Amino acid sequence: MKFEKKQVYYVVIAFTLCFAIQAYWSSGAQLLNTFYTASFPFLMGAGLAYIINIVMSAYEKLYVRLFKNTWLIKLKRSISMILAYLTFTVIIIWIFSIVLPDLIKSLSSLMTIDTKQITKLINELGDNKLVAQALEYLGAGNDLATTIQKYSQQVLKQVLTVLTSLLTSVTTLASTILNLFISLVFSIYVLASKEKLGRQFNLLIDTYLGKFAKTVHYVIGILHQRFHGFFVGQTMEAIILGTLTATGMFIFKLPYAATIGVLVAFTALIPVVGAYIGLCIGFILIATQSITKAIFFVIYLIILQQFEGNLIYPRVVGNSSGLPGMWVLLAITVGGSLWGVLGMLIAVPLSASIYQIIKDHVHKRQTLKVNTKNE
Repeated sequence: MKFEKKQVYYVVIAFTLCFAIQAYWSSGAQLLNTFYTASFPFLMGAGLAYIINIVMSAYEKLYVRLFKNTWLIKLKRSISMILAYLTFTVIIIWIFSIVLPDLIKSLSSLMTIDTKQITKLINELGDNKLVAQALEYLGAGNDLATTIQKYSQQVLKQVLTVLTSLLTSVTTLASTILNLFISLVFSIYVLASKEKLGRQFNLLIDTYLGKFAKTVHYVIGILHQRFHGFFVGQTMEAIILGTLTATGMFIFKLPYAATIGVLVAFTALIPVVGAYIGLCIGFILIATQSITKAIFFVIYLIILQQFEGNLIYPRVVGNSSGLPGMWVLLAITVGGSLWGVLGMLIAVPLSASIYQIIKDHVHKRQTLKVNTKNE
């Protein structure tokens, strides 16, 4: 086999790159980590701009319908942007004004619980034959007090971990505020000139990627379609579920109706498992007032989720992600393990985009194969 000079160059370059990566791996990793830390506020700003742009675009469309004057049309971008940021600010303030007082109240209730009564209840349950048989069947042992103590220690350990993380965050409060300010300013710049930035980005792709430019535009289009559809669809579902939860709790006179409605709506942004996280938090809050009402709340929310998921959601939202349920669950698990709650939110539309790209490619290959056979 005869080697050309160009092929020898490729081998030498590949060998040099591999050697450099192996020799300077730690230095390169540190450099990349420093670059990521420095650019993180700008990445957050770009993500914030993408989400706010969904609301801002809606305001711009409404603005064009209401105002036809040329002078007023020039103010469309500025007014729409201010309204979009004000919308998010008002929502955040409203959520905190509802949630925080009830959370403080529930924590106060937890501090006043009579522990003697709880111990008495545990001992009575431990002496119950049915409970003992159930624990033995589950492999948890016959000593209910020991079992509860074991799980309580695990829960306490997790709570202490969370509190430690919060204290660590407080110590870096100045840095966090600075990063938030940079992200906010950068998002404003991006939204103010989004068309110009879009044209420049497309021009760079067309100029430097050549024959691959079409593929890149296709991938970006799929990503935008799936992320936009996911955020809009999941937000609508969360609002519907949170509203129905709060309304039902008001009707049945359950405590913390507004707070739990907001928490259920917020957690429902995470597909599949989100609403159940809200259910657990709601159960704990209501249990500080009444165990019976807390159990009733669990039954009510499970029935409501089935009703909303099978009747309302498919008609109002549809399958916004385009991803089968099995892969949604896998994406949430992997995303949560890698990046926490943010990973759960990003993993679903990202997986849906990959799923759609593979699906389109398979369809294209199958069509090409059929056409080749027919010829």
